[in-house]
Amino acid sequence: MKKILFKGGHIDDIDQKLGVVKGYGSIFGNLDSDKDIIEKGAYARTLKNNGDRVKYLYQHDITKPIGKMRELYEDEKGLAFVAEVPKTTFGKEILELMEYKVIDENSVGIMPIEKEINDEGNRVITEVKLFEVSAVTLAANDEAKILEVKGESEKIDYYTKRFDNLIKFIRKGNITDDLGYLVEYELEVLKSLIARDHSHQSDQELSRGNAHIETKKDKYDSNSIINYMFNNLKSKSK
Repeated sequence: MKKILFKGGHIDDIDQKLGVVKGYGSIFGNLDSDKDIIEKGAYARTLKNNGDRVKYLYQHDITKPIGKMRELYEDEKGLAFVAEVPKTTFGKEILELMEYKVIDENSVGIMPIEKEINDEGNRVITEVKLFEVSAVTLAANDEAKILEVKGESEKIDYYTKRFDNLIKFIRKGNITDDLGYLVEYELEVLKSLIARDHSHQSDQELSRGNAHIETKKDKYDSNSIINYMFNNLKSKSK
């Protein structure tokens, strides 16, 4: 199963008066904290096919768009961008946080398409599908939020809240291609998080051999949760 990944870059320049942010969504050739390397050219196809749909978000949250891309391209260093941030109250607050270096990193939400293992045993990603670029507090750290959710019921609440955000968009009707692209992205994030959590539980079940954990597994099976969400998404969008 392909997973959504979050990879980091940085902010180079902010023009608060014009509402323009310049920076990199990700960097080529460096080994990141996940032991992955993204090669130059990995974004070429996705930029050609879907580059005009990519938006600038806050903390990988589709309910908090910051702005749109004026420029989005690969150079020798990485995935470069120039984003326009409207002068909304939220936009002004984000720009001010950037000026004060409270937010000075970016991160991309991507799905690996083509990859290989190099001689050092690290994964080299040669093609990705790009969904969004985000201004973040700590790059590549978005998934850590799920680690703070301990109990099974809390995990379900976490997934449900993210799912409910999608429903809010769907209920507005007249879904544009841009919005549809972000909804697709959020569903993929949810599937990745649920599958990862389910795999982690399975490891614990094998090591502990505990019957009551097996019962929880059946109750919160990842495929059941995903099917439930997709069925409800279809019904509530009608």
